[in-house]
Amino acid sequence: MPKKPVIRAEVSESEQILYDVNAAAKILGGISKAMVYRYVQYGQLKPVKLGSRTLFTMGELQRFVREQQKVG
Repeated sequence: MPKKPVIRAEVSESEQILYDVNAAAKILGGISKAMVYRYVQYGQLKPVKLGSRTLFTMGELQRFVREQQKVG
């Protein structure tokens, strides 16, 4: 009889796809959650909305940092 695939509930940090506002704030150098939301409001950070949750891909966070390096 074939084995059933193993479904893992836990995802390691290196496998994580989406980051919540708290994690995004830390990744962006420890800025406040309010500042993350401000960047979203200004259109500088593009979130992924899942229901009421505001999430970010690592690619979007990296893009934002590169843009900030060009400006500053």
